[in-house]
Amino acid sequence: YEMHPLSPQSARTRKAGRFGSSGLSLHAKTFSVDRSRLFVGSFNFDPRSRKLNTEIGFVIDSPLLAQRIEGAFDKTIPAHSYEVRLSEAGKLYWLERRAEEELRYDHDPGTTPGLRAALWLLSLLPIDWLL
Repeated sequence: YEMHPLSPQSARTRKAGRFGSSGLSLHAKTFSVDRSRLFVGSFNFDPRSRKLNTEIGFVIDSPLLAQRIEGAFDKTIPAHSYEVRLSEAGKLYWLERRAEEELRYDHDPGTTPGLRAALWLLSLLPIDWLL
C-alpha cells in the first residue's frame, strides 16, 4: 500500500519553519511475516540503504503480536492508501477505494503530466550509484 498524502487520518496541523515545511516525518516500516513474526525498523528497500546500512530494525517472534498488527493494518490501511498492483502487461497501477467505488489510476496519483515527464527525463541519467 501507498498512503494518501492528504488523507484525514494522516493530515496534521503543521507549523512551518522559516522556509516552510519539508513534509518529512519520522516513521517505521512495519510488516508481519507468515503471521508469526513482526519486523519494525527504519530500513528503506533501496540500493542506498542496503549499501550504506545506516538503518536499523528488529524482528519480534510473536504470532499473537504479528496477527494483531496484520489485523489492524487490514482494517485501517486500505481506506487511507492506494493499493499498488502490477497489471498483466507488467505495468504498475494504483487502486483507491472510496465508499462504494473503486478508482484505478494508471499513473502515480497526484502527479501531473509535466512532473511525470521530468521524472522520466531524470530516470535516464546514470545516477543509480547515488541512490
